Amino acid sequence: MKTFKEIENPFIVHTPEGMKAKDAIALFVDVFSDFPKILNVGHLFLHGPRGSGKSMIFRYLEPDCQCLAKQINTAELTFFSVLIPVKRTNFNRTELQLLEGRHASILINEHFMTLNIAEKFFDSFSNIILEDNSSVLTNAIVQFMKDDFYSLLQNCGYADTLPDNFQRSAKDCVETMKGICKQLISNILGYSGGLAFARGQSISYSGPICNYIDFLYPLMCKAKERSIIPKKPIYLLIDDADLLSLTQTQILNTWVSSRTSTEVSIKVSTQLRYKTYQTITGQNIETPHDFAEVNISTIYTASPKSKYKERMTEIVRRRLVKIAGLEMTPEVFFPEDKKQEAAIKKIAQEYVDKWATKGKGYRAGDDAYRYARPEYIKRLGGSRKSKHTYKYAGFDQLLHISSGIIRYFLDSAAFMFGEMKASRQNEAAECIPPDVQSKIIFAQAVEFLMNQFEKIKDDRSAEAPQISEIRKLENLINSLGELFNKILVSDRSERRVFSIAISDALDNDMRELLKLGTEFGYFHKSSIGNKEGTGRTALYVLSRRLAPYFKLDPTSFAGYLFVTNDDLITATINPKKFIRDRLKDTDNKIKQFTLF
Repeated sequence: MKTFKEIENPFIVHTPEGMKAKDAIALFVDVFSDFPKILNVGHLFLHGPRGSGKSMIFRYLEPDCQCLAKQINTAELTFFSVLIPVKRTNFNRTELQLLEGRHASILINEHFMTLNIAEKFFDSFSNIILEDNSSVLTNAIVQFMKDDFYSLLQNCGYADTLPDNFQRSAKDCVETMKGICKQLISNILGYSGGLAFARGQSISYSGPICNYIDFLYPLMCKAKERSIIPKKPIYLLIDDADLLSLTQTQILNTWVSSRTSTEVSIKVSTQLRYKTYQTITGQNIETPHDFAEVNISTIYTASPKSKYKERMTEIVRRRLVKIAGLEMTPEVFFPEDKKQEAAIKKIAQEYVDKWATKGKGYRAGDDAYRYARPEYIKRLGGSRKSKHTYKYAGFDQLLHISSGIIRYFLDSAAFMFGEMKASRQNEAAECIPPDVQSKIIFAQAVEFLMNQFEKIKDDRSAEAPQISEIRKLENLINSLGELFNKILVSDRSERRVFSIAISDALDNDMRELLKLGTEFGYFHKSSIGNKEGTGRTALYVLSRRLAPYFKLDPTSFAGYLFVTNDDLITATINPKKFIRDRLKDTDNKIKQFTLF
């Protein structure tokens, strides 16, 4: 077997936008059985934390990947996708930010967005031209440019006409149209930049103003009519839409509200920080009337209905085989600590043996399942004070700690593999030993909680939260983590608590604080039936990435603790009082998730 030194790190995450089609197909694992709405015709918002696989899904939907995956040509596609990665475009240029709230910023921003997307749309023609260089396609593109592109531009105020000596090849036509879009983008940026230094002087703009309804939408429909692209729905894939400015977000929402999804479906990915659902007229777009909605992140990795383990098993297996050339299962490559697991099984047997007289669950196996691992952690923290020796290792534990986010697992695995290449490079690449797994997992938990908070506090940008709010959030997370640890090592009936359920109304400040924690990935938001059985109450699940930091059991289902708004306020300003008060009457406020 090859050594770690000889093998490329299979877990390094590459940006999907720049990935070749064959590589994307090789690594992509189908999620559409879980989220069929993504493939359906219609506007869609795809939500999920960074690293949950949104960009990879969008990359897979592009024409080159679809053709390769299904072994078809472009004409046979059931939809035609155009990817617009906001991170790699210049949507949020400084010149446009200076126009926020003045100088017809809505018109200028929509013009700018429209032309950028049009340029991406023309880019999508490139593979078609390479695939089909027939005279029929060439004539169609020439007529499209002459009769459609120029006509629509002129209707928007464009003054130039098609030169008599233009080249009549398909490639030249596409380059000409792209060049015009680039020139108009440059012109509007120059105008916007000039306004920033005008100091109250009036500067007129005489160029065209393009928008979605009058230019972009009919342009794409005309391309279908001329059979340049398949006569099927067009999917505009707007990736990382959280990065759009407020004005641009309102413009995008207005496009979504236009009900043009039969011909052009706008599919928007967000990292849970989408600025607003208001249109430029102040109306809200709503689901399901205007768009469908999918949250791709899986909160409970052990849910019987979740396919996260199945999906991650296939992702890891593919990377081990196709990149590293290692024919083995993830469970073999990421082994458990055998000594630790044997000790836990011994404790489980103790619970089975005493169940008849002291059992708490319906079956002996229930008690063993619920208490063996917490009891092992508790005993490590006893007279030996060796709680730090608990190993967060084994494929299953790593899955739970990743909190349903693919990127979290892959990043951890990449660091582990890198550690082996650096310190044990001459060892055979048979597995990542448990001690290395646990070392990396703990280091990442510290990074996630302590170092990331310091970075957030150092952020001086206009959109950064106030330091006082960050400190409150930090106190809240530490309060919950320490409380959950004390419950874990107690003798209570439910010891594995990872969530809080809100038993009364949250005030605006606390709602915003929990939202901030969700945006930074410290919480996952869900809901459960309320105590009265007449509705739902908010549930906030602490990220299992923090389990190593607070010495918690990340595996399987756990209980949730009912808290009030006042409890949470106390946690943000006086963590010790919050923990002390909650421990007094915790058993009556903890409920357990049901398996079915």
